[in-house]
Amino acid sequence: MAHDEQPAETPEVVQQRRRLETLGRLAGNVVHDFNNLLMVIDGYARMLLEESQLSRSAQESAEEILRASGRAAALTQQLLAFSRGKSLEAVPVDLNLQLTRMRPMLMRLLGETVLLDYELSREPALILAHLSQVEQVLLNLIVNARDAMPVGGRIVVRTRLSGERVYLDFEDNGAGIPAELQTRIFEPFFTTKPEGKGTGIGLALVAETVAEWAGRIEVSSVQGEGARFVLEVPRHQQAVVEPVAPGTEGVILVVEDEDGVRSLIRRVLEQRHYRVIESASEDGAIEVARKEPKIDLLITDLEIKGGQGKNVASMVRLLHPDVRVMFISGYLQDAPGGEDLALQKPFSPKTLVLGVQHLLKSQ
Repeated sequence: MAHDEQPAETPEVVQQRRRLETLGRLAGNVVHDFNNLLMVIDGYARMLLEESQLSRSAQESAEEILRASGRAAALTQQLLAFSRGKSLEAVPVDLNLQLTRMRPMLMRLLGETVLLDYELSREPALILAHLSQVEQVLLNLIVNARDAMPVGGRIVVRTRLSGERVYLDFEDNGAGIPAELQTRIFEPFFTTKPEGKGTGIGLALVAETVAEWAGRIEVSSVQGEGARFVLEVPRHQQAVVEPVAPGTEGVILVVEDEDGVRSLIRRVLEQRHYRVIESASEDGAIEVARKEPKIDLLITDLEIKGGQGKNVASMVRLLHPDVRVMFISGYLQDAPGGEDLALQKPFSPKTLVLGVQHLLKSQ
């Protein structure tokens, strides 16, 4: 056997690999369909919030819909990462904003005997992370502090900024941690709680996640006086985003077989004074492109009824050589080539408009 030849896979390994590939394809299909639904929910909730006559109660309801949609989108991203066998993509997350949003849920979790106080930095405490990871870290640390105060107490959560670092502090006045155990609390399956009361993986997951963020976590405690956990994470510098222009012109062809998504995109763009023509299939899109004297931008789903978005783009380019292309998908696997743009569903109306403006500006 040559030295560079690989040993043959056993039947068991082949079967396991095929099962994982099948599960990955299934996960991808579920993510695609679910993200289409989330985009409709998210988009119309955002449009509702733009209504000037919206009552305070209706505004709060729409904001709750957005938050629920965001959590659902985070779950689909986790499923997508699993299907690809890749880590979750980090995005800018403001710890101050996330703590504020989670406060009602955290207070319900703590009950009436535990007080929760915030001391947050004036500037956004931005880090690069995945939203679901941030939620999990905050929940684990809050639950850990609560369990250390069975008869009640006080938890103080602080955010501090220092140069290129963000510090997140959790301080409680509970039972504290014995000195001899403080070096072990981040070990998987190690717990100081009574049998059946703890799994020993909460703090281990926190430590692993913080390390993934290129940060570190430290603990200090005096038994009988409480404990303090300090997370130190690299600070993310937010890029300046150009404001969305209130009005512009252009002819845009939207090719999308999900009626709700197509209708949402049309409404968002028509509000910005674009002329929108639409199709639900590859054949219909090509027929429209033949009839139209000019198309400035094509927005097409990568997977459409009766064809592929890339085929649509090729045919429309033959008829309109100067057309710009935006690909959209609920399951975006590869970045587009050249000057094309791709958006992963669900995306907000503002993100859509910014992408459209970017493509038309660079014509």
